[in-house]
Amino acid sequence: MLNRSLFLIRPSIRNLGQDVETTSCNQKHIKPHQFAIIFLSLVLNLLSPLNARSQDDSQINPLERAASLIRANRINEAEQQLISILKAAPNEPQALNLLGTLRASQSRFTEAETLFARAIRVDPRMVGAHLNLAYLYLLRGAPDKTVAELKEVLSIDPNNNEALHKLARLLLLQGRPDECIDLIEKSTQPTLPVTLLVMRGEAYLKKGDADKAEASFRAALEKQSSAPDALLGLAQVSQSRGDAKASADYLYRVRQMSADSPDLLYKLGVAALKSGAYDEAKSSLEQAIRIKPDEAAYHIALGATRLKKPDLFEAERDFRRALQLQPDSSQGQMYLGYSLLKQKKYAEARTYLEKSIKTDRSIPEPFYYLSLIAQGQNEEKRAVEILEDVIKRFPDFVNARIALGSSYMKLKNYPRATQELELAVKLNPNEPRAHYNLAILYARLKDPQRAEQEMRIVERLKNGNKQAIENDAILPSPPNLR
Repeated sequence: MLNRSLFLIRPSIRNLGQDVETTSCNQKHIKPHQFAIIFLSLVLNLLSPLNARSQDDSQINPLERAASLIRANRINEAEQQLISILKAAPNEPQALNLLGTLRASQSRFTEAETLFARAIRVDPRMVGAHLNLAYLYLLRGAPDKTVAELKEVLSIDPNNNEALHKLARLLLLQGRPDECIDLIEKSTQPTLPVTLLVMRGEAYLKKGDADKAEASFRAALEKQSSAPDALLGLAQVSQSRGDAKASADYLYRVRQMSADSPDLLYKLGVAALKSGAYDEAKSSLEQAIRIKPDEAAYHIALGATRLKKPDLFEAERDFRRALQLQPDSSQGQMYLGYSLLKQKKYAEARTYLEKSIKTDRSIPEPFYYLSLIAQGQNEEKRAVEILEDVIKRFPDFVNARIALGSSYMKLKNYPRATQELELAVKLNPNEPRAHYNLAILYARLKDPQRAEQEMRIVERLKNGNKQAIENDAILPSPPNLR
């Protein structure tokens, strides 16, 4: 019999076979016309081998027959074989699951979803169909549905490492660090592997708990002394504590092992960007692009680095290059829209941001940038409308709270402005823009003492760096974390 968990749609071929190979909800790496080739080649490798004895077709189980046809790349015949099986037995779950994979490989995603769902209705504990549905949702930009399916897999099979790793990574990428930590710490694994220890450290970093993040990264290094992701995590921990020298030392250690690896150079560049080491980030990313010039994610990260300088024109060029390589990249569309917004090219910026939202609605930033366009065109009521919707779906998104407070202040709705800005400070006490806007608000409310207090906080936080107030761009995620 065929193994029910074998037919898995894998939306990324990067680092195939490693523990973590999820695709970002922000960016698809595989175009529809490429999906069939990649998916079918994976199916061929994953199918359980047929009996080594020579058999005629009549002696082979019909499902095994379909599998052998796929292995021989006789896809049309395999499809007909599966249709024949389902005519005789419409509720055969393995046939439904396998035909779903074929439909997905043909980019017929709606049909594939229906087939996987039918297989699950027949056999609710069919892990392979749940995983296929999870990957299909991920490919279609529906990460919440992916999370639900992966959780279902783990409820059926708590020891399913593939589902565990992918769910932990997806929760982390969605900004749900508490859920990520809880999932990892409640896993049934006797000892956590390096990948999960690193993810737990990254989750603690997102929560702002540097001590627990450091402990998790060091635990990873105890298992693998040269684990680059753990070293990069420690660089960010050091930076968060204001220890620039220690951060640079960790980045240097990774640099020594990354010279020939574009993916590692990319991860080094992103970590350096997050740590504020912009020259190191630029150097690493440029080197990665020299080795592998056709990876859109590298150009996006380089553009994000240039935004920090800021060098808007060069950043725009990088984002346009990324979209030449990957036209449907929601992250590329979002970043290009942002760079055009900063140049006050509002009409074109809106076009790209709306494209990004159409591709992927799972992150708040493109909506937020659209609200900034409305503010830039003095359409404060429109900005409020957008931002109110954003905070309903992403209540902890500080940037939206700050922008909403600013719009309410311009509309002279001072109670709502106060509410939003004070909540922003509560969510992130170290966000200088929230304190800056509160200082302006208190001055308008004729409370000079509170206004002066807020400005002192701003001065302490920004350390003379104007960009600390203007920084509203998000950072890219390494492709191997997607």
